[in-house]
Amino acid sequence: MPESALGVTDTLREPADAERQGQTTWTAPDRNLGRRACYVFFALSFAYVPAMAAGFLANGDTSDPIRDPYLAIMELVILPLAVTLVVVLAAVHSYTRPAGKTLSLAALALGTLAAGITSCVHLVLLTIGREATASTLPGYDLLLSWTWPSVIYALDIAAWDLFLGSALVMAGLAFSGPGLSAMVRRGLLLSGALCLAGLLGAALGNMDVRNIGIVGYALVLPVVLLVMARLFSVTPLTRTDP
Repeated sequence: MPESALGVTDTLREPADAERQGQTTWTAPDRNLGRRACYVFFALSFAYVPAMAAGFLANGDTSDPIRDPYLAIMELVILPLAVTLVVVLAAVHSYTRPAGKTLSLAALALGTLAAGITSCVHLVLLTIGREATASTLPGYDLLLSWTWPSVIYALDIAAWDLFLGSALVMAGLAFSGPGLSAMVRRGLLLSGALCLAGLLGAALGNMDVRNIGIVGYALVLPVVLLVMARLFSVTPLTRTDP
């Protein structure tokens, strides 16, 4: 091939190479925001999990819906928790290698969908759900109750078990390498698999089975994010943007 043609080919290749290199940048703001989001998620889980456990203990049966004041605490915590989850997955997308970008982007999209759905569900319940009753709203139990089956219960299962479970599996597959990276990968895959297994509860109409999903996102995921925060901290920066 003539040298002039080679020069044109190299010129055309340079922008693509630069774009791929841009996708691998791991800056100080990326690292700091991602690490802090992991810590915030873990801290919020400290409020969510005890409230959930206390609600189950007060009921005496894990299949019965949790009631106030424990339910109100959980719903208030879930709103910032959902926002923090999106930030964590955005940091994962910034962190992952070029070969894992499609997976991490899919994880971010699915996680954002999960966060949006669950935020709407719990905001509705904190407002309309506290004002309406079975006597003032026809079909209340089918719409706004935590007794299966209901619309808000199905939406929340779709958010946390289907969409978040899928997001965590894809995020896990986006990580590669040994050490902390392998621990994060396995932890995300385990958490995601447990969330997806929670869908069996909806299929069987058995909310005790659905609680498998709660183990995935409420117990396993916060611990995994602590390891992820450490991984973010020790990974060398590729740029030192202010």
